[in-house]
Formats: sequence, C-alpha cells, structure tokens
Amino acid sequence: MKSSTHIELVKLQKSQIRHAKVFSGISPKAMRRVFSTWVIFAILVWILVMFAPGLSSTFILSTALVLVVFTIAMFAQSRVGEGWPAVLVEDDKLHVVRDPYKREFFRLSPELVAHVEGTLIKPNKKAIALVLHTEQLAQEDINMLNQAVWPREDRLLALAHFISRDKACENLNAFIRHQVT
Repeated sequence: MKSSTHIELVKLQKSQIRHAKVFSGISPKAMRRVFSTWVIFAILVWILVMFAPGLSSTFILSTALVLVVFTIAMFAQSRVGEGWPAVLVEDDKLHVVRDPYKREFFRLSPELVAHVEGTLIKPNKKAIALVLHTEQLAQEDINMLNQAVWPREDRLLALAHFISRDKACENLNAFIRHQVT
C-alpha cells in the first residue's frame, strides 16, 4: 500500500492479526469469551422458553429461530478469530489501526515512538497516544499521519477498549524500551 519515510499504510491478513500481540483493542480471546457467553445465554433462554408452561409450539419455534438467526449473524460479524485490535505488534513492528473493517494499519518502527501516554478523544473516548520523535519525521510522514482517523502531526491515536488504558500504555512503553535497547 502507501508508505512514507518511516510510516507505512498496510493491510494485514486475518492470520497476521490472529498471531500478533494485541496491546489495545478487542483481542481474539476477548471476542471468543463474549461469543461463548452469548451462546450460553441463548441456550438458557431457549431452555426456559421450551419448558415454560402454556406456551404454544409456534412461539417456542419462533423464539428458537430468532436465537439461531441472531447467533449466526453475531458470529458472522464478530471476527471471533481476529478481534478488533487498535494497537498490535507483528514482526517487531508497531501497527496502529486506521480502518478496522479493511484491516488497514499504520506500520512503524518502535524506534520512532518517543513514549506512549493515555489521552482522550473528544468528547469522552479513552485513547492511547503514541507520541512520535517529530525530529525524525519527514513531510511524507506528516502527510501519512494526516490520513489517520484522528489526524495529528506528532502522534498516532488509537481507542482503548477492554484493556485498561494505563496497562496498555505501560505494556507499550515497556515493549518500546525493550526494542530500542
């Protein structure tokens, strides 16, 4: 895809996302837990409806059909195998999501990141900011950063979901320190 001096816009395959380390976003493990919980809930509802006294067989069958259809739709949309990652590491490169539906990520070297800090995206979305070494950025890099969902000239932003923002920042900073040394 597109690239600049230090930042590259890449499209990852499902297998790459599945095997990457997720620092922020919804990991495949969390997606499997959510889907498994839904399946257990649907089975319990179906059992309650099936054994409830006085319900018609039409109602029982329509309830079962709705649960099955909703479960199939949920499974088709949930990306159970790959999750919805916001920041991940694959092949010792950091990836920050640009378009989750298309699996587009900004790929950059950990050496380009000065530090990671928690931030807010207005009005009240918790996010992670990968603050970049601006002295290393060329004009092409800044143009690439302006293609982000939340464009900034000195950082990349990603939403913090399901993983504590502070813990994600701590883990990312530790990863960056380890890679740079």
